[in-house]
Amino acid sequence: MQLARLWRQHLEAGCPGELTGVEIAGTDARELDAEITACVSAMLTHTLKVDGRIAHRLSEVSAELAQRQRSSAPPVAEYCARLNQLVSAVLTESKNGRS
Repeated sequence: MQLARLWRQHLEAGCPGELTGVEIAGTDARELDAEITACVSAMLTHTLKVDGRIAHRLSEVSAELAQRQRSSAPPVAEYCARLNQLVSAVLTESKNGRS
């Protein structure tokens, strides 16, 4: 499953120190990371149903991550790209009925 692979890669890469104090989609970047990884974990264990509210939040986060990626230097841009791949995979999996 692509989602599981992306999740492992994201966890292994960690958060760059440059994210300290950065806000993405109205949330501290490190808290957002925890929010997304908890969502992925719950989805992988089949304990999360992605409803309209969650899908809207994930879409909002994805748009903000894309904008932040374009306007940031590495390693923040790389982090945003990686987290956005994870968010996109959750949205794709949920649309395919796997949530």
